[in-house]
Amino acid sequence: MQTWALYSLKGGVGKTAAAVNLAWEAAGAGRRVLLWDLDPQGAATWYLRTDDDPGMAAKKVVAGKVPLGRHVRPSRYARLDVLPADFSFRHMDALLKAASGSKKVLRRLIEPFSENYHLLILDCPPGIGTLAAGILRAADQVLVPTVPTPLSLRALERVREFADSENVPEANLRPFYSLVDRRKRLHRDLLEHPPELMRGAPKAWIGYSADVERMGEARAPIGAFAPSSPAASQFHRLWKALDKGR
Repeated sequence: MQTWALYSLKGGVGKTAAAVNLAWEAAGAGRRVLLWDLDPQGAATWYLRTDDDPGMAAKKVVAGKVPLGRHVRPSRYARLDVLPADFSFRHMDALLKAASGSKKVLRRLIEPFSENYHLLILDCPPGIGTLAAGILRAADQVLVPTVPTPLSLRALERVREFADSENVPEANLRPFYSLVDRRKRLHRDLLEHPPELMRGAPKAWIGYSADVERMGEARAPIGAFAPSSPAASQFHRLWKALDKGR
C-alpha cells in the first residue's frame, strides 16, 4: 500500500479538493483507495457525502482502543472508502505529543489497512506539530499544493525545512502548483520558470476553476459532475503524473 499525504502549512490552497479528486481518480483507475480525513473541518468527509462517526474520537484513535477499520465508511464510488473526520481531531497534536512513541503512532495506526487497500490518501490539517511530523514519516509521498505566489512558496520553504529536520527523504516531498491563474503575470512566470523550491514537482498543475468551488454544491469529485471540464482533465493528469512518479 502506498500512502500519500496532502499537506500544507497554509489553508485555502486546494488541499482537500486535491485529496478528494486524486482519490476518485485512483479508484477509477482500479485501485482500492481509502481517504482518511484528518482535518477537523471534515471537508473531504462532507464532499464525499460520508456520514460522521460518533465513535471517531481523537483520544480513542491515538490510544488504539478501537480498530480504525470499524470506522471506515463506503463512499458512493466503487473502490473508494472514507475514514471520516471528527471535530475532536483538533486535539490530535496534544494527544500525540503525550503518547509514547508519538511520531510512530500514525504509522502504526495505518499499517493494518495495507491488507485491503492499494492507496491511502491522508487529507491533513494545516500547521506544524507532532501530527505533521508523524504524517511526514508515514507518507511515501507528501504532496504539497502550492499557489504560484511568493507567500505560498515561502510556506513551501518552511515545509522543506521541517521535513529535513524530521529526516524525511527529499524525494518523498512532491510540491505541485495549485489554483494557478494564467491571467496573472506572476502566476505565468512562476509556472514557466519554477524556482528551485519546486524541485520534484510533477509537470501537471491545477488551475483556478469555478468547478473546484462547485464541488461544494455537487458534493462530489469534479470528474463525477463535470467530466469534460478543464479542471477534471488537470486532476487526471496530476494523478497520472504522481502515479508514475513523473
